[in-house]
Amino acid sequence: MGQVKSPAEQLQEFLNFVDSCSREYQAAYGAVNEEDKRLQDLIHEMEFAENKAERNMVATRLQHSRRNRRKNKDIVMRNELVIKFFDEQNHKNTLNKMRQLLGWQRKEEEFLQSKRTYKPRMKEG
Repeated sequence: MGQVKSPAEQLQEFLNFVDSCSREYQAAYGAVNEEDKRLQDLIHEMEFAENKAERNMVATRLQHSRRNRRKNKDIVMRNELVIKFFDEQNHKNTLNKMRQLLGWQRKEEEFLQSKRTYKPRMKEG
């Protein structure tokens, strides 16, 4: 049987998941915007192409651009619900409290794994 993960490890995995969704979403969103800008450039290149061969080369680049845009758009859509959920103020506060909880949980787990000693509260005398 596999090793059971501590509450801190499980909490860290969840927070890493949310952060990963955010990074992936932002990168893909930016890439979609770049491809949108590239579209206008490619359309103008096709318009002013000197011949069929040049136009075909531009059309191939356009096809690659659209495929890249679609791939990134799918990434945006896959992560969008998670991102929008945690963008709401009350959920953002919960996420911040979870990060705080992670710190407290780690301290507690470190204490529980440390060498502990008992200090008598009453001195016999």
